[in-house]
Amino acid sequence: MKRYRVKVKLVFETTMDHSQTSMKKAQEDVNRLVNDYLNNEKLNITKLFDEKPRVIYKVEKKNGKL
Repeated sequence: MKRYRVKVKLVFETTMDHSQTSMKKAQEDVNRLVNDYLNNEKLNITKLFDEKPRVIYKVEKKNGKL
């Protein structure tokens, strides 16, 4: 029996419209919103996004070689 390490990456994508004086400030506002949402353990991350996440798997041998 061989041991493998499986990495799973979930990619959530969404679009948010936001008004602000600059693109950088709008990005900071949305970043703060998402981080605050992620830090609240009582909230369900899937409700923030419209679509299901894209799932990416990576399999490698336990010793690090593929």
